[in-house]
Amino acid sequence: MERAVGEIAFQLDRRILSYVFLGRARLYGFTVSNIPDKIAQVSTNQLSGKVDEALRSQMTWRYAELMEKLKRLGYNPQLHPQFSEYVVNTYGILKQWPEACTAQLKGYNDPDSLRKMVIEIVPVAMLKDTLLLLSCLCYLARQDEKALFTW
Repeated sequence: MERAVGEIAFQLDRRILSYVFLGRARLYGFTVSNIPDKIAQVSTNQLSGKVDEALRSQMTWRYAELMEKLKRLGYNPQLHPQFSEYVVNTYGILKQWPEACTAQLKGYNDPDSLRKMVIEIVPVAMLKDTLLLLSCLCYLARQDEKALFTW
C-alpha cells in the first residue's frame, strides 16, 4: 500500500506534464521542477536553434494557467514539485497495474479510500502536503474526466 502514496505524487506530476506538453508521448527527463527549461528546449529546433514562439507561448500559457488553478488549492510551485519527487523516491510507485474490475483498482480510484490510506501511512510531518497532492490529483481527474490513476 505504501507504493500507492508514491503513485499519487507520480500521477499528479504526470497529469501536470501531460497538460503542459499536450500531445507529447514521451516525457522522459521531464519533471514539474524543470518545466520552464523543458518548454524552452521543446520549443527550440535543436538543429537550427530557431524558436517556435507560438508553441513556446502556448506551453507557457498552459503551465501558468494550471499553476494558478492548483495554487487556489494550496499548491506551491516552489515547494510541491520537489516534495512530490521526494514522495515518489520515498514510497516508490506501483510495480504493476491492478487488474480491471477488481476491488484494488476501485480503491485506487476512490478519493476517500486513498485519503484514509495516506492518513494511515504518511508521517504527520508530511501528511498535510501529501493530502494536498491527493486533492490536486482529484481536481485534475475531475477536470479531464479520467480516473485518478491512469495507466
